[in-house]
Amino acid sequence: MDGQHTDRLHGAAYEEFVSGVFRRALRFGTPSRAALRAEGMTDAEIDDAMAELVARGFLQPGDEPDTWQVLPPREAVARYAADTEHRLRLARATAGELERAWRRAAGGGSRGAVPGMDLLGGVDDIVGRITAMHLAASERLWWAIDGSVASRRLLELAAQDPTLLSVREGVDRRLILDTGLLELPSTVTVMEQAVHDGAAVRTGNGIPVTAVVVDEDVTLVDISRFDPEGIGSFEARLEAPVAAVANLIDRTWMLAAPYGQMRDAALRKEAGGSSAPLDERDQAILQLLVSGASDQVIARQQGISVRTVERRVRYVMEHLGAATRFHAGAQAVRRGWV
Repeated sequence: MDGQHTDRLHGAAYEEFVSGVFRRALRFGTPSRAALRAEGMTDAEIDDAMAELVARGFLQPGDEPDTWQVLPPREAVARYAADTEHRLRLARATAGELERAWRRAAGGGSRGAVPGMDLLGGVDDIVGRITAMHLAASERLWWAIDGSVASRRLLELAAQDPTLLSVREGVDRRLILDTGLLELPSTVTVMEQAVHDGAAVRTGNGIPVTAVVVDEDVTLVDISRFDPEGIGSFEARLEAPVAAVANLIDRTWMLAAPYGQMRDAALRKEAGGSSAPLDERDQAILQLLVSGASDQVIARQQGISVRTVERRVRYVMEHLGAATRFHAGAQAVRRGWV
């Protein structure tokens, strides 16, 4: 840096400074203060740059004083990139809260007139807040999705970034999706990822509203299905609203059907039921049928024609001795086939 003080550098200029020092460190193999001084760097610049590179995981202190060891760059850069992406997700998730704090500080007041209640500022605010709730959850995260504008956008984002809606280990995570969302490829991707991560996933026909409950502390109700801008959606940190929404989600959960093969033969036996005498494809069709999915949705999910679906549904109904689709679903649940 030829004597330039690093306390004058900010943003991109500081990043370029640190990157330049790292390139020098790579060239030296085992960088030392003496070698960096010989390149024209001051002690202040060396202390700043090397401390930053150690903090980023690119270097570690050497065995001798004022020396450093370069860690394998491929692994170090990958770790740093992952940490940076995580911080960016956190920044996006908290943008709505920062916006509200800024408005209050600027004298604009809060959209919510009731302490503990906060009206949200649109679809982006809803998306960011639900993402932040996933990060904050420590005991439970229950999420019912009715296909609102905000939830559809969030499903698309989560399909692109599988870590976006991850929660810490041990959290009671429940996800209930309206069967109408099964038409979206992003929905299936997110559901499969959630199941893989240990979440309990169900589907139901006619989910009343998109709502989230986190721990015992906070709930969010998203009404962007009824207002595309999401105006009127709110977050509450009051005991009564949290309990009320949790009760709504719990009742919805009881009426919904498990997604995929979520009960194995042992569970069926414990419940007093019997294994379904169906092949894998018909079992999948039955699962979707119980969830309330239409023949068109089932056809798209299974990659078969609607006519084939109609034929297989009739076959399943015959096995169950059911006269209607509703009766077939009830019989399948009673026998423990789903």
